[in-house]
Amino acid sequence: MAKLLLGDKHKVHSPGLLRLLWVLEAWLVGLLGTISRLLPPDTASRLAARLARRIGPRMDKTRIIRRNLTVAFPEASPEELDQLVKGIWGTLGSIVAEYPHLPTICGTQADQRLEIVMRDKLPVFELGGKPAVFVTAHLGNWEIGAGTIAHLGVPVTVVYTALHNPHMDRLLRNAREALGYRMVERASAARELVRRLKAGTSVGLLVDQRVDSGEPVPFFGADMLTSVTPAQLALRFNCDLIPVQVQRLEGARFRVIFHRAVKADDTTLETSAQIMQMTIKINALFESWIRERPQEWTCTKRRWAKHLTKPDWRGTED
Repeated sequence: MAKLLLGDKHKVHSPGLLRLLWVLEAWLVGLLGTISRLLPPDTASRLAARLARRIGPRMDKTRIIRRNLTVAFPEASPEELDQLVKGIWGTLGSIVAEYPHLPTICGTQADQRLEIVMRDKLPVFELGGKPAVFVTAHLGNWEIGAGTIAHLGVPVTVVYTALHNPHMDRLLRNAREALGYRMVERASAARELVRRLKAGTSVGLLVDQRVDSGEPVPFFGADMLTSVTPAQLALRFNCDLIPVQVQRLEGARFRVIFHRAVKADDTTLETSAQIMQMTIKINALFESWIRERPQEWTCTKRRWAKHLTKPDWRGTED
């Protein structure tokens, strides 16, 4: 949260002071969570969005958001970019306020709050069906995707990135575990995902961000270092690679779309070529989702190489 609000320029070099800031940060977020929990989900989501739209654009992270939007939408005017930035901050505010309500949204009130769309017959949702590899992007409220999978009765393990603040990390893990799925930290995910798929458990990954160890794959007309792990796992275990799209509806209500499984165009090619074909398709699909609802794209981290930045750009890098 602190990094999100302040950016990378404000670094704390004293370990003692850093630990104190971590405690204060967790206390503040816990307080906000308590307030949000006392409100109905729709009210909490709307109020947080309104507040974030006012405060967020003043934060340092706005520079990175605007930078990403400039690369993705080079034709957008400064005024249009301003509106998108406000919309993205509003989406982020809603997401934060919705964490205490995730068990309600994806559980006790799922019939009223989730519109589930199946674009194809997917074996993973059938009794005794094979596990699948689910992929999604930072759109709408991506936590709802995994929560919906668990709500539908599919065992799933989700990859996540641990926060530097251990107190905040624990708060986030508790909120996610309340949805009924397991998590594995990204740094040690490779072997664990293989083990889970072998055991018949599906896996879920967020893969619309830059990955330094990834492969250059087109995204909005420019190469982005992209994880090829989803395609690798799907081919290795002969299971479906299913894109999951989360669209925000009115208030704390969502449409969750399970798209047709992504497959290679030519299955006679070498595995590496098939992996690249599938990853290109995933990025193209994500791009189409973002173009449809750009204000719901939480792009607070740099997506592309620095050389794509405009010459006169002045912003932090993450």
